[in-house]
Parts: sequence; structure tokens; C-alpha cells
Amino acid sequence: MNKHLRLPRLVAAALALASLPLAGQSAHAAPASAPNELGRVPVLEYHRFGTKEERWTRTYDNFRKDLEWLYANGYVSVNAKDLADGKLDVPAGKKPVVLTFDDATAEQFKFLHDASGKVRRDAKGQPMVDPQSAVGIMDAFHAKHPDFGRAATFFVLPNAFEVTNEASDKLKYLQATGRELANHSYSHPNLGKLSAAQITNEMRKAQDTVARELGRSFTFDTLALPFGQYPKGDGLQATIAGGSGSQAYRHTAIFLVGSDPSPSPFDKKYNYLKVPRIQAIDDEWKRHFRRPAGSVGLSEEAFSPYVSDGNPATVTFPTKLQDRLNPGKLGNRKANPIAKAAAAGSVLGGGGPSAPASAAPAQAASGPLKVHPGYGNAPLPAGGEYVDGKIFHTVQKGQDPTDLANMYLAMTDYYTRPSLEKAMLAKNGMKGWIPVGKRIEIPGVRAHAVVPKRVPKPKTFDARGIYVTQTSAGTERVFTLVNQMKPHGLNTVVFDVKDMDGRLAYDSKVPLAVSTGASKGAIIRDVPKLVDRLHQQGIHVVARQALFHDDFLAQRAPRLALKSKNGTPWREKGKLVWVDPNNPEVRAYNLGITKELLAMGVDEIQYDYIRFPAMGALKDIAYSFDTATTPKHAVITSYLKEAYQVVKPTGTLLSLDVFGVVAWDEGVDVKHTGQRLEDLGKYADVISPMVYPSHFYPPFFGHKSPANEPYYFVNEGVKRTLKKTEGTGIVVRPWLQAFKFMVKNYGPDYVATQIKANDDAKGVGYLLWNAGNNYDIGFKGVSSVEKTKAAKKPV
Repeated sequence: MNKHLRLPRLVAAALALASLPLAGQSAHAAPASAPNELGRVPVLEYHRFGTKEERWTRTYDNFRKDLEWLYANGYVSVNAKDLADGKLDVPAGKKPVVLTFDDATAEQFKFLHDASGKVRRDAKGQPMVDPQSAVGIMDAFHAKHPDFGRAATFFVLPNAFEVTNEASDKLKYLQATGRELANHSYSHPNLGKLSAAQITNEMRKAQDTVARELGRSFTFDTLALPFGQYPKGDGLQATIAGGSGSQAYRHTAIFLVGSDPSPSPFDKKYNYLKVPRIQAIDDEWKRHFRRPAGSVGLSEEAFSPYVSDGNPATVTFPTKLQDRLNPGKLGNRKANPIAKAAAAGSVLGGGGPSAPASAAPAQAASGPLKVHPGYGNAPLPAGGEYVDGKIFHTVQKGQDPTDLANMYLAMTDYYTRPSLEKAMLAKNGMKGWIPVGKRIEIPGVRAHAVVPKRVPKPKTFDARGIYVTQTSAGTERVFTLVNQMKPHGLNTVVFDVKDMDGRLAYDSKVPLAVSTGASKGAIIRDVPKLVDRLHQQGIHVVARQALFHDDFLAQRAPRLALKSKNGTPWREKGKLVWVDPNNPEVRAYNLGITKELLAMGVDEIQYDYIRFPAMGALKDIAYSFDTATTPKHAVITSYLKEAYQVVKPTGTLLSLDVFGVVAWDEGVDVKHTGQRLEDLGKYADVISPMVYPSHFYPPFFGHKSPANEPYYFVNEGVKRTLKKTEGTGIVVRPWLQAFKFMVKNYGPDYVATQIKANDDAKGVGYLLWNAGNNYDIGFKGVSSVEKTKAAKKPV
């Protein structure tokens, strides 16, 4: 078989677009269908593109018409991984479709070039996509119909679209725009003729090739079999998963060459080892979709399609199909059999945290609704009407643009009130005010509330990230920082939900938080929406929770503070800032916050100030336990063990911030703080020693100016932490200094030196700290390290 006629498999598509605002419907929009989430999902398979239709080549014009037909007939693109995971979260009445592209052929993705042959770039320096390529056609279609989605799955080979020097830019572009990059092996062999070890090598090398361009944390999720050939014996297990450490791989679905639509992932007939596809040629379009060649009009499928109920918390299907349901695939969803076909576009069943919570039609036949059905029938403000997935509002007396933006923010894709207010005025051609009685459209209305979805990572994930304050996390600045950091290869954001002052960044429902007002003035209005937005950009999301240094709680509830020997609350240098880590109420309070974060979809929870105080009149503290029989480290470790038992089963990572100095095993530090690394390492996934050189006060072990010895303190701190936690399985990911405090010559080289020191010490990833979130110098330091690594890569 010709190299370009290989039949690789895997899937593609777009992140579930229930999170995108609904755009205007096509002139040929299909009538909405009753929900049936046990229906079939078409997975379309493309190879080459050109100007002449052939067995393995689709013309560009026909590809455009394919997209038009899908859109007109009510389809929304989804990700191949979402199909495998059963997360087909498309709007009510819509049907998911998975677009897949095999072999990474040149016509699938091309850049524009100037007369000299160089890639043309836009004003921001980004390469320009050739509109006469599959990606260019999809980009243009997305601009016209954003509610269809932009994603697609590319089963790539190392040839990376057959222009080697452009491979890196193309892979990064696809990832940044929500496309899925999936496995198709390294050399495209017949897996049926390889041993398990050879298959493992093929899978691992293919993943490593892409990871070299996108970052060490990159992993494939799905696989298309080369030539459609199945492995034999032990080779099947090697095809599914293998490798270890940073070279581990695991495929959640394996795709075939043909030749039918896929069963629903909730159907007993669904087999993740053999997911069928439909070759996107005229004969197959006619056979499966009853579509005449070149048609962009309505036609009815020859199969019963999967039709969404609009509610990610439920799986809705006709009662007569009950026997086909696979309860083992429901997860946290609820089965919702319906005896009679429901109204078109209905949202059915119960909900969960931040999920639709009731069975209500998205649009009743009698006219506009006064509630948003995708938000559990939440009442709209006075003047609001929900019509066909949109919200219109007739301005009432006393309502100004700011009021309206505050009222509707939670029901839109916008993250902050100012951003929605600006968009609302622009959408309706207004400038600063809206007259009473004016009927306006609220832009960016969501089909349903964000459903928290963590993106699980192994603890060995190479997290390279930055610290973000509550203020930055609650404003658009967090996304500005993400846009700045991603080009440098950073992939993680650690944002404050509870800092050392004790105030919460979000509206907590934990009773003690409510009674003390800890959430008053909370700046992050919607943590699940923040997490979802960051996930869409490929960011690993870490929520930082300070524990026992809690000014607010200590002052509002002095009974919970550490006590002095005279019975009054203990103060550190005159300030009441510490609560008692041994107090059951304090522990329950912090564990309650942790449980709320777990429900919000964060990928990792990071504990800071998981210790006793280390400064002030420590001898004046009257502890609530007998220190002669119960050392402080036993108290700290017991809380961590309790928390780990709650966090671990969810798949969320638990990480710890600790003083860098404790790795030097100074007995006095362990005695004061209660941070005993060899114990803590048993009940967490990641430990982050704060090895800021400036925080080792001279003369430390003979070093007169620690702040100016970045390599030594980071390298030694990481190595010592690894040694102290050896055998626990915990991963060491240090905090690095991205600020100039006490440093003579702070600059990019200072940051780069710390990163090199960590790499040399075998730390896994790193986090940059700057209290003001000013990372310009830090990013330059990261880039210099990445450039050096790239220069050393074998060609």
C-alpha cells in the first residue's frame, strides 16, 4: 500500500461546545430531535485533500460542503477523547460528530508563504494558515458558525504534514486551537506482525516525538491502528498502555478504518478497543446519511443518531432502549429513561454541582421562558426572556448596563462583569447607557452551567507554572498571564483560593466561612468557569489553600487561635494570625474548603502553611496537646493523612508547600514547624520546597550571600528533599525565585540558573513565584533554558 494510503485510526473534533454561545442557525437548520443518548455517533475519516475526488482524496470543495451539511443537519463537533469518556456535552437537540484526519498529509494543514518561501506571519508574529487546506477551511467555517465547533482529531505521524521545518509551529497551532493530536504509531507498521516490546517502542516514540515540540507533559489519549491491523497476543495490552514515568502512554480508545457509526459510549455495544469510523466519501455519505453527492440540505440518517438532552449530568434515552444501557459507563451521571418523545431541545433529568438541576424544556411551544432551563430553571431578572437558546432583556426602570452585566454574568461565557458589559453594549449598538423599554440581546449565553471536569494528571506530570494572586485570578489578568506564559512552554497556574490572610477568594458555603464572613468581597465569582477556561487552554489548574496561618479566622474566632500560657490568644510579633492545627473545628473548616474545591474541577489542591509558627515568642505557646508525648509533626501529619483520604479517590493531586530549610534537617526547624518530610511524603503526591535563595539567611552553612548563589541552594535543596522523602513515592517540584529581593544581579539568567539546578537535581517541573505576578524576567529566563535544550536536541 502506498504510504499515503495507510488506514490509521483515531478521532478528532472539538471540545464540547455547550460552553460556546449559540450563533444564528443555518438557513437549512434541521428540526430539533427528541433526546436519545443511546443513539449512534458518526466518526468521519479523512485522508488526503485535493482538486479531484478519488478513493482516499476528498476535494476541498466537497469538504466545505460536508461541514455545511453537518451544520444544517444539527451536528456539533466533539473531541475523540470526549467520545471515549462519554462527555458528549453538546446543546440540547444537537448531535455530536467526530472529525478525524489520518497520516498528517500535507493538504490537511498548510501555511501561507511569501515569494522567498518563508512562512507568512500576522501582526502578532503567528504563522498564517493557508485557507486552501483542511485546517484553513475549518477555521473559516468556525468563524462563520462558531457554534459548530473548531476541533478535529489528527492522527499524526512523525512526518508532521510533510514539511519538517514547520512541524513544530503546526503542532502548536493545532493544540492551541483545541484540536486533538492523537497517536498513529511512529513508523506506521502492521502491529499484527510486531512483538509487545516492539509495539511499546512504536507507541512511546510516537508520543515522545510530539512531546518534544509541545512539552514533556504531553500525552496522546486515543489511537488509530496503522493499516487498521490488530496486534496479536500480548501486543493488544501494549497497544492500549505501556511505558513508565515520563514515557508512559495510555489510550482510552482505539479506532478502526470502518465502516459504521460508533455506538454511544453508554451502549453495551460500545467497545473502546474497536471504535468504528465512516470514510468520508460520497458512497458512504449516501449509505449512512442518505445524502446525495454534493448536497448541503436536510436528509435523514440511515441510523438512529445520538441526540443530546443538553444536560451533562444525565443520560436520556427512550425507555424501550433500557436494556442497551451500560450502567458501568454512567459515572456520576444519572440514567433518565423517557417513555415518550420529549419536546425538541429539552433538558432532562437531575443535576449536580454547577449542573442543570431539573427537567424543563429548553423552549416550550407556548413561547418565551422566564427561566433558563440549562441552569436548573433559574429565574431570569425582571425583563428577561429565554428564546431558542438566547436571552433577550427589556430594560426596566433602575437597570443600567452594569446591573444587567452583574445579573446575567453567570449565564454567559464571559468571565468578568466589565467584559460582559462591554460586549453587551457593542452587541446592541449602545454607548454607556440603555434606555428603559429597550429590548436587547445578552451576548454569549451558555446552553447550561459549567459542569466541573478535572483533567487528571499523573503526579509525575512535568508541571511548569506560575503563582497567581486572588486579584489576578478574579480578573481578566489571569488570561493575559496565560497568553504570555504559554509561548514559553509553561503549562500550570497556581491560584489563591485562601491566602495567609485567611480571606476566601470565592463564595464558600462552609458554615464557619459563612458565619465569619470569610468570603465577603470574594473576587473570583465563578471558580468552575475559571477552571473550565483554563482547561480549554491546556492549563493544569492548581488551587492554593493556606491552612493554619489564618489572620481572618484567628481574629473573628479567637477561640480557635493558638493560646498563650496566660490563656489569651497567642500573637506573632503582636499580631493574631495563627489558628490551632490541632483544633477539630479548624481542621474541619479547612477540610470543608478542600471538599468544595474538589467539586469545582481543579486538577490539584496545594496546601500552604501546613505547619506551626516558626517565628515570634514560641516558648509562650500553650499547645492543646502534650508535646512531650505528641510531637508537632504528628499533629501536622495526622491532618494531612485525613485530607489525603478525601482527595486521593477523586483523582485530584494533593501537593504541599514546605520551607526549603527543612530539607537541611535542622532539628530546630522541624521541631518548630512540624514539617517532617519523611512523614508528609506518605500522604501527598507532590512536595514543593520553597528554595528561594534569598530566604536562606546568612551565614547559612557557611554561605555568606545565599541570595546570590541560586544554583547551589536550588540544586542542594531539591536533592536533599528527594533524599528525605526517598521511598515515599512523592514527587519534588520546587518553588523558584522570580523576584529580585536581596539579589545583586537579578535577571533572566538568575531564573535560568535555578531551572538548570532543578533539572540537574532531578526535580520534576517547577513553579515560579512573584507576589505581584510580574513575570517578564521570569519568562525570559524560562525561554533561554528552552532554547538551550532545543539546541542540544539531536537533529
